[in-house]
Amino acid sequence: MNPTRKSIALAVIGLLGGASAISAHAATAVPDTEGVTQLDVVVTTGTRGQPRTIADSPSPIDVIGGEQIQKLGGNTTLRDALSTLLPSFVTTTQSSLSADSIARPAGLRGLSGAHVLVLVNGKRRHNSAIVSLAPNNQSNGSNPVDIDLIPISAIDHIEVLRDGAAAQYGSDAIAGVINIILKSNSHGGSSDTTLGTHHHYDNGGQDNGNSVQQTLDWGLELPGQGFLNLALDAKYQQATVRNAAATGAFYYPVNGQPDPREATVNKNVYAGGLPEIKALNLSYNAELPHDDTLSFYSFGTFSARDGRVGQNFRRPNSLNIIPSIYPDGTAPVYTLDERDFQLAGGARVEAAGWSWDLSTTYGEDRVQNGSDHTLNASLGPSSPTSFDTFLGRFTQWTNNLDATRSIDVGLKKPLQASWGLEHRQEKYDTFSGDPRSYEFGGYTFPDGPLAGQLATTGAQGAITVTPSDEAHLKRNSYAAYADLGLNPAANWFVGLALRAEHYDDGSGNTTSGKLTTRYEVTPALSLRATLSNGFRAPALTQSGFAQTSNQYNIVNGVSQFVQSKSVQVSSAIGQALGATTLKPEKSNNLSLGLSFSPSKQANVTVDAYRIELNDRIAQTGFLSGAAVNALLVKNGFQSGQSIKYFANAIDTRTTGIDIVGDYTQDLKSAGTLRWTLGYNYNKTVITHIHDNPSQLAGLGLTLFDRAAQGAITNSTPRSKLILGANWRLSDWDVSVRETRYGGNQLLNVNPIYDQSYAARWLTDLEVGYHLSRAATLSVGANNLFNTYPSRNTVADTNGFPPYSSISPFGLYGAFYYTRLSLQF
Repeated sequence: MNPTRKSIALAVIGLLGGASAISAHAATAVPDTEGVTQLDVVVTTGTRGQPRTIADSPSPIDVIGGEQIQKLGGNTTLRDALSTLLPSFVTTTQSSLSADSIARPAGLRGLSGAHVLVLVNGKRRHNSAIVSLAPNNQSNGSNPVDIDLIPISAIDHIEVLRDGAAAQYGSDAIAGVINIILKSNSHGGSSDTTLGTHHHYDNGGQDNGNSVQQTLDWGLELPGQGFLNLALDAKYQQATVRNAAATGAFYYPVNGQPDPREATVNKNVYAGGLPEIKALNLSYNAELPHDDTLSFYSFGTFSARDGRVGQNFRRPNSLNIIPSIYPDGTAPVYTLDERDFQLAGGARVEAAGWSWDLSTTYGEDRVQNGSDHTLNASLGPSSPTSFDTFLGRFTQWTNNLDATRSIDVGLKKPLQASWGLEHRQEKYDTFSGDPRSYEFGGYTFPDGPLAGQLATTGAQGAITVTPSDEAHLKRNSYAAYADLGLNPAANWFVGLALRAEHYDDGSGNTTSGKLTTRYEVTPALSLRATLSNGFRAPALTQSGFAQTSNQYNIVNGVSQFVQSKSVQVSSAIGQALGATTLKPEKSNNLSLGLSFSPSKQANVTVDAYRIELNDRIAQTGFLSGAAVNALLVKNGFQSGQSIKYFANAIDTRTTGIDIVGDYTQDLKSAGTLRWTLGYNYNKTVITHIHDNPSQLAGLGLTLFDRAAQGAITNSTPRSKLILGANWRLSDWDVSVRETRYGGNQLLNVNPIYDQSYAARWLTDLEVGYHLSRAATLSVGANNLFNTYPSRNTVADTNGFPPYSSISPFGLYGAFYYTRLSLQF
């Protein structure tokens, strides 16, 4: 196929709902600069038919080039890259929360990752098998797509649609859509080797987290001007620990006096922080044209990731430890062994005046959860010290038929008509692990200070799933959509999308619509608006995941050891506490904005939005007490545990504004300087809390307590400002970025234990020098001045990190790196 004709064909066909190919123009037009891209870049997400630029788009959209992501430091994942470059995207660095420290919570426009749809080459990406269980995050209980499993070296660019798009793409697209476009090179390649380390931190000799990352990509030519692009990312990240000295005794007194070991014991024993990770991500992207009217395509990813997350220390003077196994106590380690893949294939054809795209996509994520340096104390001295606690698996199979064409209706521009069908099947399974990880052994301490007392049941620092907790869920959804776009006048665009979807698992039927318009006031100024409704079907994990854990939580301002269970809404305990079958969340979205380009060097977009989310699914607070203990015993469980379940608990309203701009200066002999600005403000309020179930009211318990409410309304900063500058002169390339995160709060059930964290400024700097046309050496720093979040104000005896646990930029200080980039 002629390259020019091929570019045009792919640009049109790639706009299909779920179309895999992206235009060659879109792929090469992304500027190689810092921050958000210029308004003349061609995009394909959020619109069908005629390709549009960012400025022409009726919905707000950002584009990030692959090279921008590569330049963000060796410890940067794709999740971190989006948080660094996009003001409306925020992630949280969890310090010691099992899988949440590896697949970290993130979201767009003040909502969670569960409310963001992720596409790869325009095709729906499968969800993770990892269930988000971190407190004070909005994804709790769901299993969002894990974008960190996609090789950074494979990415040509990313298009981020900041608008509700459920009518166009289906469930989850409430806050927006992230479309990751893979490279389509037919020759050449690149390599990046990055070494980095965190700033030294004096915490009892704990690791400060060195890392090494290698990326490769290579393009090969296929017959008929086709291509095969291969990519590889390999990474090893050491653990990074931030702690303080624990207080209080570690050992029982000897003859009424402190144990002599107290004088020499290392009390910097909390082992949580950034986890140790070994990861390998692979991908391919291929296209094979048959002739001018028929082309075949396929792409896929494969990932292997092993993680180890340190936990809080278990002291030898406790019911959690058997002295003969751990005479000086232990810090358990949560372990994760993950395998993930996605395969997609399809054909595009021009026939009967329509552009057709028929595709199928299958993805699977499999996670083996475990615990090391641990024990189940109730088994006594015979307890193992490592367990495989449970296996989680999520699969998704999606089939699409999409069609689009232009129809002359007598206007200056033709009507763009598109329609499509989709079938999606999802499965979620959990399989109970080693029975000894949750078994009640009944061990009683035979002598010493604990003589006659029962040892704690269950693997320490672990998540366990019993046979009765297992989930085996499956559902199908069937959808049809229609999308129309026309120009009543040359400077006025109107788009209408409708989508109907049916779920066979009780989620029922949903209908979504979207009305969008853009009016060009002058060639430099355009106004735009969208009005839509959407939905998110309950995650299978929220309906089916159940687990037991032994963990430390802040309760009434004090860190306490808590045995807790998350139970299924259909379980006997859940039903007795008022749990009911989950319903879909429903949303109403309104967005008003403008784009302004006073010159070729300056661009700015401003978009205000409001997202109303009804029947929002959230996890209850800890439910405990004598009545709960009686239910536990009645159902064969040990008393003394706290219970949680998921419910359609609240209605919320999120209001905000995005401002994005750039300005390029030609400094003549002094090079070029490009300035970028990104700002987001959003505020979420709870407009309604659903009535307390009678079962809870009768027990004096609350469905959704103040701490749970604060996770929705106060844990995420309301504002985020990104100021960037990129200076290029001859062989030098210097980038600097200032990011300001607004303050946030950690609310407690009792207000006197609330914690407030101040706003912080972070500086990122990178200096690059082109050694040759093919080689560039760069040195840089993320968080150059070693900024930490505010300190906690709650008393702590365990030696937890003294900084905010809900910081949007983490609590690990500066990261310094060097990178060698090769082009070949």
